[in-house]
Amino acid sequence: MKRIRQIITVTCVLTACAGPQARGQGSAAPAITVERPNIYTVAPEQVAQAQEAGFIEVSGTAAVEVATDRAQISFAMETRAQSARDAAGGNADAMDAVFTSLRGGGFAGLDLETFGYSLQPQYSTGASRVRTIEGYVAYNNVRVTISDVDDVGRLIDVATTAGANRVASISFTASDTEPARAQALAEAVRNARAQAEVIAEALGHELGAPLEIRGGAQRPIAFTGGLQRAIPAAAAVTPIEAGDQTVSASVTIRFALGPELAGR
Repeated sequence: MKRIRQIITVTCVLTACAGPQARGQGSAAPAITVERPNIYTVAPEQVAQAQEAGFIEVSGTAAVEVATDRAQISFAMETRAQSARDAAGGNADAMDAVFTSLRGGGFAGLDLETFGYSLQPQYSTGASRVRTIEGYVAYNNVRVTISDVDDVGRLIDVATTAGANRVASISFTASDTEPARAQALAEAVRNARAQAEVIAEALGHELGAPLEIRGGAQRPIAFTGGLQRAIPAAAAVTPIEAGDQTVSASVTIRFALGPELAGR
């Protein structure tokens, strides 16, 4: 289920409000948005009318929070041995045990992916300052994705009990943010228009047609908690809170300043 909380901020800028000041205005600068320009224009005759009467430019922003429903945890297995063969072999055996435990853990939407492996010599420097190999260390990195964010703590417990000795990072995402993006964008437009109506009325005018709309809604970045530390297999697991993702939208709208209000 998606939990939504709206956070709305509106800023307004009066760019021009009288005919002489609006004459000779150049074309608007190209629109820039988070993903791609979204520019909507109206008929040339309406633009000409706005140049005669002036215009109001307002900006509105809105934010919608969406509950995360997917988690991604990166584990690493570090093994050390006197020979490269023993380090690599021990690492392979340990990772097999971790994979077996995770696959048998009943985690919803489980997906396992190995994304990095290294085998490196470890050096020591004696009194003669000659570097000698004293052993080898192997690292195997695996990325685990599950579709139940409440199961992250248990997953870490299962992996570390099976032998994983490093947790590199944890991130949370919402699998579908499109409805929230549409809601945030619509709310930003509504609030920008409301502000423009207040400004136009205070100036004794009706609000005219929108001449240009610039803006868009962003796709949120995954909420990440990096650990980058070793975790002993016997350690208690700290409860993990998934948190929400925030989807933000921002628009700038230029409205024509309409005719004067009757009786003003």
